[in-house]
Amino acid sequence: MIEEPQKKKRGNPNLYKGMPPLNPKGREKGSLNKFTKLSRELMSNKGPEIVNKVIELALEGDRHCLKMCMDRIIPTTKAVEITHDHQDLGINIIVESVKAIERNEEKEFKTIEAEVLNG
Repeated sequence: MIEEPQKKKRGNPNLYKGMPPLNPKGREKGSLNKFTKLSRELMSNKGPEIVNKVIELALEGDRHCLKMCMDRIIPTTKAVEITHDHQDLGINIIVESVKAIERNEEKEFKTIEAEVLNG
């Protein structure tokens, strides 16, 4: 007879279904993670310096800093509902509208990038 290998049990053998919770109160409301505390402390102490440096780098032409600034200054465009009389042309109108919006955004970005680089 061939014996099948025994399946290894998973989990902690001291914990079982139906046992009372080990931490019944749970995490206190308003308690912060260590990383959250550290990042808030850093931003409260060095926040203005960091923001000024990012703006300075954006003005020097750093694309990543420029994108960070633009994402904060100019809000993202939201989807616009298009109403029309022809039901069969609906998808074509939406596709053309999206293409037009993308072209406008690309022109605006190129204009802003050119102003930053030339300025």
